[in-house]
Amino acid sequence: MSQTISDRDGRRCFATHVGTAAGLALLACAPQGKEAPPLHVVATVPPLAGIVDRVAPGLAEVTVLIPPGASPVTYEPSLATVREAARAQVYVSVGHPAFAWEAAWLPDLLSDSRARLISGADGCQVRPDDPHVWLSFSCARNMAEGIARAVTEARPEFADSIASALAAFLADLDDVAEHADRALEPHRGGSFVVLHPAWGYLASAHGIEQVAILEHGSGDAGPGELAAIVERARRLGVRNVIVQPQFSAGPARLVASELGGDTVTLDPLGRDLVLTLLTAIDVLAEQVSP
Repeated sequence: MSQTISDRDGRRCFATHVGTAAGLALLACAPQGKEAPPLHVVATVPPLAGIVDRVAPGLAEVTVLIPPGASPVTYEPSLATVREAARAQVYVSVGHPAFAWEAAWLPDLLSDSRARLISGADGCQVRPDDPHVWLSFSCARNMAEGIARAVTEARPEFADSIASALAAFLADLDDVAEHADRALEPHRGGSFVVLHPAWGYLASAHGIEQVAILEHGSGDAGPGELAAIVERARRLGVRNVIVQPQFSAGPARLVASELGGDTVTLDPLGRDLVLTLLTAIDVLAEQVSP
């Protein structure tokens, strides 16, 4: 039986409190008597939309192109999705060259759009083979700042409240980064096994090795590849395999069974980035080999 890491009660309360406080702050700081229609923002994946939620609460109507649970490897946008992208005023993209979905679809989606484009990979140090840029603290900060600038340009009358919301979100990221240092630094030099290599930014920042069954954009692993992963995991002292909801866990279950372990579900595409990072940090601290 696989283990599913659920939201920890304390973290859920923390995230809800922060989101509610940011929304109330925005309402409190809004210029009296001024109303504006919601800014139409389109984001490629849920975590990018979540950053918009935090930086511009109450100001943006956010459409996510790759919905929760869908795999970025296989998802194809519908006609309605194409229309949503075309009317965007701000588009928040992953922006990483290894993110094949955007390479295939984004030029056409934005061909008739005048949207201000915010790229998640701009202005930060990215891993060449890892498009999960929102899981990098520095990239997440840059995205939040870029989104805040774009929303402020479109709604300058809310500049003060946007600045306050941005500052609160960046402070939360700083707190989570400090938690990562405390929780993961003791495991420097250790390893963990994943089905899909989503956690490279957290791993590399703390000297932890991520061993992946699949590579980015690859299909199923063959018997020889699975056997090699099992042998390597045994040498490293790893028993469990981290999986994510967007990919079939079949290969991971085979590896975990051979290791006498289990699969552990961890979602890198949750909309609440602070909660995603907090959960991931604690899961990795539990799963990294000595």
